[in-house]
Amino acid sequence: MGKRLNGTGIAVLVFFLLLSVLIGIRLTGLGSTFPNPVGGVLKGVLSPIEKQILQLGSGIKNNTKIIWDFREVQLQNEALLKKIDQVTGDNLQLKEQVLAGMRFTELEQGQFRNPTLEKYEKVGASVINRNPTTWYRTLTLNRGSKDGVAVNDPVIGALGLIGKVVSVSPSTSEVLLILDGEGQVSALVRSSAGNGTFGIVEGTYKRGSRLTPEGNMQMLFRREDNVNAGDLVLTAGIGGVYPKDIPIGKVLEIQLDPTGLLKTAFIEPLVNFDNLEEAYIVKMAVGK
Repeated sequence: MGKRLNGTGIAVLVFFLLLSVLIGIRLTGLGSTFPNPVGGVLKGVLSPIEKQILQLGSGIKNNTKIIWDFREVQLQNEALLKKIDQVTGDNLQLKEQVLAGMRFTELEQGQFRNPTLEKYEKVGASVINRNPTTWYRTLTLNRGSKDGVAVNDPVIGALGLIGKVVSVSPSTSEVLLILDGEGQVSALVRSSAGNGTFGIVEGTYKRGSRLTPEGNMQMLFRREDNVNAGDLVLTAGIGGVYPKDIPIGKVLEIQLDPTGLLKTAFIEPLVNFDNLEEAYIVKMAVGK
């Protein structure tokens, strides 16, 4: 049996092995021409996995770069979308301001133009009858079903909305005026700056002769709604009866109710209902 190494011999062997490795590592930095057996051995051992290690490192780097690049693009897209929304909002607000200004100017000149009405056929009509006891409620026009007029067709004047057709005969049609309590209209109050607030226009004229009229046109709002005297009231186009943006009147006065939570806008109609003689019937069924 061979002679067994004791603890001291093992320690000496390990010491010399470590010393050889350290000397080999030290000699590595002296130049490529210096013989480096330890470096060669280490290179031989590590070279098979060196390529895989480099590929793994490159993959991690590339994937990390893709993640950061994607996040950067995402942030840029979010910033662009915010700018687009802002520009779109600014353009819509500018458009509303321009349209509002045009409407006020047209009404001051005694006329209005409504692009919404261009797709509808219109027929001119004359007022042929008005009952003195319902002067501010109904009137009769000389156009009827043979002219293509139908129930719920809007009726407009030179400056704005008059009412809607409620009954038709072959040659005549009866019109319910917006002054009547049953002639409610969904409307939009728009300031000269283009700001709009929705509401319902209600006529409150009571039965009586034209010499003793009682009532007005009004809209109810919350106290914080931005509605002021002089604002223009237009149809909102909601409900399917009246096209959008037909002038109705101007806000004459604002009053708070006793609770202080609501306010009433009293509206002066643009159409002179006392002297109304002619109107246009908008044939909605034809335009749809």
